[in-house]
Amino acid sequence: MSRPSSPRRAGRHAREGAPAGFLSEGVAAGRSAARKVKRRAAQDPRRAMVSLGVCLTVGLGGGMAATMSTEPDASAAVVAGVVEDNLGAEAAAAVRNVYEAARSGERTSPPPSTTPPGAAAEAGAASGTGAGVGTAADELLEPPTSDLPEPLAAAPDGEPAPEKSLPPSPSPSPSASSAPTPEPGSGLVGTKIAVEEKLSGELVVASGSRPAPAEGKVWRVQIAVEKGLPVDPEVFAESVLATLNDPRGWNAADGSTFAWTDSDRYDARVVLASPGTTDRLCLPLDTIGELSCGIEETAVLNFKRWATGSQAWENTGRYRQYLVNHEVGHVIGYRHDLCTGEGEHATVMVQQTTTTSGCIPEPWPVPDAPVPAAE
Repeated sequence: MSRPSSPRRAGRHAREGAPAGFLSEGVAAGRSAARKVKRRAAQDPRRAMVSLGVCLTVGLGGGMAATMSTEPDASAAVVAGVVEDNLGAEAAAAVRNVYEAARSGERTSPPPSTTPPGAAAEAGAASGTGAGVGTAADELLEPPTSDLPEPLAAAPDGEPAPEKSLPPSPSPSPSASSAPTPEPGSGLVGTKIAVEEKLSGELVVASGSRPAPAEGKVWRVQIAVEKGLPVDPEVFAESVLATLNDPRGWNAADGSTFAWTDSDRYDARVVLASPGTTDRLCLPLDTIGELSCGIEETAVLNFKRWATGSQAWENTGRYRQYLVNHEVGHVIGYRHDLCTGEGEHATVMVQQTTTTSGCIPEPWPVPDAPVPAAE
């Protein structure tokens, strides 16, 4: 159902900037076509609808063609007003939507602005699009935030672009390879060895097993280190077994050969202990915190002697070999010998820690036994 035309609407659209001559031509054509359609509507509704569409197309098209080239926004407003007067608000809204779609599709990106920054800011404030005025389009076109690094700033002409510094790499965590390496032949760990007079007395058995390397009387030997000593138990065990099974050792003297075991089923035991624990393990012998002992099935080596050696020996490594062979010699049945004279070679069972009584120090039971050449 059509609505009576409104001169006030036409006047409002005319005031928005369209030339009066062009607007009046389009409005007159549209209204004339609308009157003809209303007279025919009573005779044939379907024919009336077709006729109405043709008339509106001709009349409104003429008005839009007359004004679109000069004032497109004003022309669209006039056409929408006429359609609303005759066909209702929904039809007018459809016309506005079509116009806006066509208008947005014909637009292209504007050329770069040459307006000075100050003038642009004033113009934006006057039109309501400057800073402080938000629109839906502004929100849609706002670039999303990103965790990516910011692009490098452009360098002046002729200069290389600045390099963006990378964050420092994390320091590598300490690994097992950075731990001190035990000294071969002793198992001592670290460069400055502190001798604690007394520790807990808890013993750590060196893990490992190995058969005896030669024929003869087999002694199964367990090797242990007191907990808290700066000594690697397994390296210490290797040095003990290397000394006991040396060709100049007890096998050359009486056929004894030594197997390594970490079980409690052993024939002999070698323990490296602090001075205080050595004194306790050697009772009833008195080792006075300085000496070692061989008692029953256990050879107790005083850590103070193992770490610092003896003033009677120029070579600490050779003194350690003596200490092992001498104390294990007691375990397998040998007693002390005496020095036979000034300048003579001592036997391995001569006490040689505090003094050699004028004898030449000797670490081996059979020092003259042949030793295979090193490969």
